[in-house]
Amino acid sequence: MFSTLILSIMTGISGIIENASAELTKKEGSYLKIRSKSEEAVRICGRAMQLAHAGKTAESKKMLDDIKPTINGFSKLDHSCVQVAQQEYTEALILLHMLEGTPIPDYKSLNIPPDAYLLGLSDALGELRREIIEHMRKDDYKKATILFEGMSEAYELLLPLRFSNSTLPGFRRKLDVARSLVEQCRRDLLMFKISKGL
Repeated sequence: MFSTLILSIMTGISGIIENASAELTKKEGSYLKIRSKSEEAVRICGRAMQLAHAGKTAESKKMLDDIKPTINGFSKLDHSCVQVAQQEYTEALILLHMLEGTPIPDYKSLNIPPDAYLLGLSDALGELRREIIEHMRKDDYKKATILFEGMSEAYELLLPLRFSNSTLPGFRRKLDVARSLVEQCRRDLLMFKISKGL
């Protein structure tokens, strides 16, 4: 049997736990909705990049325009799943702008936080590598060179940035990968130029 002291201490704890549980259930439900939206946005951005690689830039642009309100809705949220969607959106947009030869938009105009933008930009360098290889396959050395110049310039501009992993998670690793991709592209373009007698 509980003592009178314990009973007085624990008075109301059942209701407190119930209220706390109700609040956390609501919070978790909200998070699950956000995560679902974020995963859908990531899927759409991935598809938009596939379309861009396939030369269907108008379709790619439409998909990114359609998902823009969702990405804008993430601007005031602070969840890791939201940042992934923002990164993918940035990556897809940068790829599209590079392929179209149009200026790359600023992160503020996209409602993307600077960390997600920089991470998305570093990921876009890998997508540019794919395009460079594809243009070499098509014997389009001029376009491959233009894309490489953009890729190389972006890498050089990112290189001096120094932030802790807590501020910009995974950034140094992404830059290490980018360095390798830039070097591979440089070698590939040189070999292509030699083989074609350009």
